[in-house]
Amino acid sequence: MTNINLLPSEYKEKEKFRFSRFIIILFFSFLIMASIYLYYYLEIQIDSREQQLKVMKAELAAIEKIIKEVKDLEKDKKVIEDRIMVIQGLIDNQSRLSRILGEFSASILDEVWVDNISLSANQTFNFTANTYNNYLIAKYMVALKNNSTFDNIELAYVHKTNLREADDIETEIVNFKLSGIFIPKKVKP
Repeated sequence: MTNINLLPSEYKEKEKFRFSRFIIILFFSFLIMASIYLYYYLEIQIDSREQQLKVMKAELAAIEKIIKEVKDLEKDKKVIEDRIMVIQGLIDNQSRLSRILGEFSASILDEVWVDNISLSANQTFNFTANTYNNYLIAKYMVALKNNSTFDNIELAYVHKTNLREADDIETEIVNFKLSGIFIPKKVKP
């Protein structure tokens, strides 16, 4: 059997056009739906990235605050370490000065009264004292020279004065100044 199409040829073309029109409409509708889906998908992705960005900015602000606190703590630590070093230096100087005063007091004679002691950074010392006569000055200088912690003992000046007491008794007082070098002994820790 043979198929015979008795329809006019224009109708046949319309039928072909319908099918191609259906394919084209289907293609465009699919394209529109894909575009809408892509648009919403990208919109959701953008919103999610913006949320992540906000969270990261908040975390960054928190981290910057912590970094600032750490820097402040490091500055405070440096200041405290400097203060500790100053205090340690003062303690060391205090113990050094107490050793020096201990050495002076151990070497001093009963007949000598010290008025003023000064010690410079290069371990030189000066002091003024009073006694009864020149012989005691010489005796004290020899005692200092024989002590291993003192060196280069020199007499700077001697002044004699007479003091009158209530019973009209005159007493001769000799004021003198000595200088020298203090040699500290090694202290065992």
